[in-house]
Amino acid sequence: MSKLLQVYLMVSNLENSRYFYENIIGLDPSKIGDKTCAYFIDGCELKLQTDFEPIALKAFNLDPPKEGHRGDGAVYVIRVNKNLSRLYEMMEEKIINSDGDLITEPRNVPWGESMCLVRDPDGYLIELRGNNN
Repeated sequence: MSKLLQVYLMVSNLENSRYFYENIIGLDPSKIGDKTCAYFIDGCELKLQTDFEPIALKAFNLDPPKEGHRGDGAVYVIRVNKNLSRLYEMMEEKIINSDGDLITEPRNVPWGESMCLVRDPDGYLIELRGNNN
């Protein structure tokens, strides 16, 4: 059986990204390092990592992320265990101090949940799912 173990994001500024994920979305870090931070979310780890040196990327035949295009085309989903409308209201107040962005307000979707879209400081698009009860 397959299982998603980790979503791995290379971020341009770990401090900015941590502020966003911890203070805007409300995640608690499970591991913190000098150049990395991880959040354990229902069986999957969301890992933020500062950019690797070009030589380390080259060893795996990878190119460094292009500035301004890190999150292009990437969307990941986080289920929150909070009232999504109340969380969104809190995010509206706090996101002013962040490089993130609120994209859509919470709305009910046909599959019986509520969702909203936010963008993190590196442009990664996040769908937050929850309920409004």
